[in-house]
Amino acid sequence: MEEEYINIGKINIELFKKINSSINTDEVILTRERYQHVLEQHPKDLELYINDLNKIVKCPDYILEDVKNKNTAMVIRHIKDTNVNIILKLAVGEDKVHTKNSIMTFYRIRDKNLKKLQQKHKTIYKNE
Repeated sequence: MEEEYINIGKINIELFKKINSSINTDEVILTRERYQHVLEQHPKDLELYINDLNKIVKCPDYILEDVKNKNTAMVIRHIKDTNVNIILKLAVGEDKVHTKNSIMTFYRIRDKNLKKLQQKHKTIYKNE
């Protein structure tokens, strides 16, 4: 990975406005540093799902508002008998550090863990 980041794709900003109405861009990136984090912490998930990230952010099954981290969403999609959870930091307002929506990490979660996340965090979107 030579560049500072990988362009992943685009989100539908309207789906995320309940978290923050002043999202600056629809672009989603994965920085070199965060790529390295996933490689070290979730190597199998990186191998299995790196090519699905665009589909997940573009067409999620669920978007949950992360109650612990401001302007952060959990973007979840069911893929291949599991769920993939992308933690997405939204680029909002005058934030000079996060000028693009940035994937902080991603990993698989079982249905049981998805249900727990839905109990702890606010569901702002569900694909029906």
